[in-house]
Amino acid sequence: MIKRQVPDAGGRRRHGLPYGFAEVAVASLLVAAAYCGAWTCSIEPALHAPTAQSSTDKGQAARHGRQARGRHTDAQKADGSASARQVETPQGQGQGAPAPKGKLAIDGDASLSAAPSVASLRQAIFDFEARGYVVGICARDLRTGVTITYDADADFYTASAIKGPYVISVFQELVDAGSLDAADAYHYAQPIILNSDNDAYVALSDRLGRSCFAAWLRQGHVEAGAYPSVDAYAAPHYPHSTARQLAQEWAHAYDYLASGRGHSDALLALLANRAVSPIRDALGEKCQTLSKAGWYPVDEGIADPVTNDAGIVMGPRGPYVVAILSNAPEDFDAVEGIAAAVDQALPRAVDAAACYPRKRTSGSSRTPNCLSTSS
Repeated sequence: MIKRQVPDAGGRRRHGLPYGFAEVAVASLLVAAAYCGAWTCSIEPALHAPTAQSSTDKGQAARHGRQARGRHTDAQKADGSASARQVETPQGQGQGAPAPKGKLAIDGDASLSAAPSVASLRQAIFDFEARGYVVGICARDLRTGVTITYDADADFYTASAIKGPYVISVFQELVDAGSLDAADAYHYAQPIILNSDNDAYVALSDRLGRSCFAAWLRQGHVEAGAYPSVDAYAAPHYPHSTARQLAQEWAHAYDYLASGRGHSDALLALLANRAVSPIRDALGEKCQTLSKAGWYPVDEGIADPVTNDAGIVMGPRGPYVVAILSNAPEDFDAVEGIAAAVDQALPRAVDAAACYPRKRTSGSSRTPNCLSTSS
């Protein structure tokens, strides 16, 4: 490389910069400027893009089954009717309001979409999802049919939440029909419902099979969910369920438990005294609740980490059925917060006093919308 010699102030020649240095420097600056401009146009906006998941990521997060079962996106409403208009609630009330990742919808009462209590439910869901969890919700007012759903057709590992509907089917289909001794059935039902005993549940299921459960599901017009048929859904001890399915199951159970027929009173008393229930813990003594929770702490085999609860609520906003399914790993407090927010979001019952029988005297009659745990 040829170096230039330039005179200094005294006229002496000193070595200067190489020939062409200035041209190379200018060219380098131009290339750097072009690169920075391209970064600003193409890369920087991605850093400030919305944090919402893509439709593909969202679908993967909502699916918790390990088999390629496919989700039903055209499932019926919890009451089996598509006549009521479904309204998607606004994603936020005011600037900076939280927006859950899924769709919170009201079916049957569009006025609820702007209610502060629904905004509180949206906040509770947002907080739940901020912890990295996924949730599916279906709650239906049994008087009016008003239904609140949030990702109600996403399927989750049901865990022990399926035990309640299965035991109810055994009593309604077999015990009341005289084909199974009541004391024998109660021997299994007591530990299953009160303490969520896995051994008793599997023993009863293996002994009786799942056909009575499938027949009971069909009678209640319960959907197949992520399975090809109701029989396929009923077959496993612990299937995957959607919140919509479990809400339908408990609506069917309500018709039996509120009727006073057969052995429904004994079964009702068991359900009211289960040991674990986020729904019961959220609503406290102001409500009478009948539900069966399910939970699993780890990802293991066919089981996924979940915390679920589903059942019937009687009280100021009842009667209604509610199902809350989530992938929260044995996090009862998180689901408890969702249950409290759902309760507040449903409209208050006008006839709450008439449909809240904490005690029932001997000889008194049931009203169609009321349950009682007393003998």
